[in-house]
Amino acid sequence: MSIKDQHSSLTLSKQLMLLEDPDHRMDLEDAKAALQAGRFKAVDEDHLQLGYNDSTYWLYFKLRNDLLSHTADNREDRFYLTVDYPLLDNVEFFHQRQNQLFTMVTGDIYLFSQRYFNLNNYVFPLALTPGETGEIYIRVFSNSSLFIPVTLQTEQSFIDQRFTLDTLDGIYIGITVGLGIYNLFLWLGIRSRVYGLYVLMVFNIMLFNTSINGLTFRLWPESLTFQQIPVYLFSYTSGIAVILFGMAYLKTHSSHPYFHRLFQVLVLLCLALIPTLFFLPIPLSAKLTAGITVVCALSLIGAAIRSLMAGYRPAVYYCLGQGAVIISVLFTALTSQKIIPLYHIAPVVMKWCSAFELILFSIGLADMVHNERRLREKAQKETALAQQELLDSQIKLNQDLDDLVTQRTRELEQANQLLRDLNTKDDLTGLRNRRFLNEALPNEYRRAYRDKAPLSILLLDIDYFKQLNDTYGHQFGDHCLCAAGRLLEDCTRRPPDIAVRYGGEEFVIVLPNTDLDGALTVAEKIRSAFEKQVIRHAGQSARVTVSIGLASETPLQRDEHEALLRMADDLLYQAKANGRNRVEAVGQSSPPKENSL
Repeated sequence: MSIKDQHSSLTLSKQLMLLEDPDHRMDLEDAKAALQAGRFKAVDEDHLQLGYNDSTYWLYFKLRNDLLSHTADNREDRFYLTVDYPLLDNVEFFHQRQNQLFTMVTGDIYLFSQRYFNLNNYVFPLALTPGETGEIYIRVFSNSSLFIPVTLQTEQSFIDQRFTLDTLDGIYIGITVGLGIYNLFLWLGIRSRVYGLYVLMVFNIMLFNTSINGLTFRLWPESLTFQQIPVYLFSYTSGIAVILFGMAYLKTHSSHPYFHRLFQVLVLLCLALIPTLFFLPIPLSAKLTAGITVVCALSLIGAAIRSLMAGYRPAVYYCLGQGAVIISVLFTALTSQKIIPLYHIAPVVMKWCSAFELILFSIGLADMVHNERRLREKAQKETALAQQELLDSQIKLNQDLDDLVTQRTRELEQANQLLRDLNTKDDLTGLRNRRFLNEALPNEYRRAYRDKAPLSILLLDIDYFKQLNDTYGHQFGDHCLCAAGRLLEDCTRRPPDIAVRYGGEEFVIVLPNTDLDGALTVAEKIRSAFEKQVIRHAGQSARVTVSIGLASETPLQRDEHEALLRMADDLLYQAKANGRNRVEAVGQSSPPKENSL
């Protein structure tokens, strides 16, 4: 194999020769002898992936420097041989150059500080003069998956690629650290538990992916132990962080109790498996890690789908982010066991799928906060609407109650008025009774006293009523009383006038604001009406007359109504004594009006 272009970067696989050493006994001389004996076999795969294997493997190829342009002094050109899988335990480089041998040993069983270059992958520099051919042997063994991606580059190509790789690593670390710090400040400000769990998840996932790429080795350059287990350790810790974040983000405690209990078991299982990393074989730890990771990822995506089906909108971001991680996890697990090819891109797939996951989760957190705010606002609106409806209902209820109370009060007043009317009305004549007179007369008398107005009282009695009953019967007498009631109502049309059946055949007429002259007019009208009326009932007829006593005065004292009534009574007896069917009156007439000048 020769290199002619100054910018060449060759991925070696089918250019390699491969020899398996299952007993780990071969040294470089034995490998050279095996090559001479034809025991090395050509590699027929595009990417050399040997899976988990306890054997030691030898790789061999020849390199000729046929560059068309050379370094400034035209003496030697530098090339760089890279094995870009930092989890290999032991990688030994042998460069046979004419009579010189250049060697370098590295791997994760050696301190990071002992490496020739402080890089995350294994790089071996080669020097060849123009036209020179060198032989390269590589000896590899490892407890992890034996993936051996070998790249040969010129110095210019190596520098260019390092810049690109460092830039991509910087972008990834910048994304994760930026997301972590941003949400850390949100957590410090909001004090929401889900933000704290997101920050924990971000940094654990970042440590896991940088461990796969070997970047974290420079964090503990003097620790061999941590160079052996960080991938599996951070796989467990990131799994715990992802589960705890998923439980908080998807609210499994209240929405999915079954998944919540499953996640609690998985967290405890991950915690229990962490100490086993220090004494279990690496292949077994790798298989346990892959299995637990797949179970956790599938369980989380299942819970997210359930939440999405239940109408929890932020779960869509979790489904997309966790779905990308599931794809990368399954891809890595299957390629590491050689079930499917392309293991060489597994670290890149996992790294950028996890970055995609973290970005979506961060967007999902913002949407979750927005969703919770929207739900709170909706609940507040519904509460306000319910309160308004309750208030409106209470107002309407109070109005209905007020209307009902008003209606019942009116009905009660009407009932009371009816009761008063029944209690103060004479059933036979339809006039007011004596009970009403006992209430009304004092009031009218005090009003007349207050207003300095005249008040007149007529006390009348049907003449010879006893003889009328004896002659025609009591039914005819009752009919006469009814006729007398109608006649008295007709003769007292003013609203303030009061016609009362005083008892038996006696009646009282109260005439407010009426002097003697006016009262005499009414009394004479009543007497004349009785005299002219013929009462007929059941084939019988009769004429009746009345005797009237009239007393009129302008009250000089407040409560002398009884005296006025007695005066009218005395005048009634006087009218009877003077021959009946007449009016006897006493009082003061209104003074004559003076003519205006």
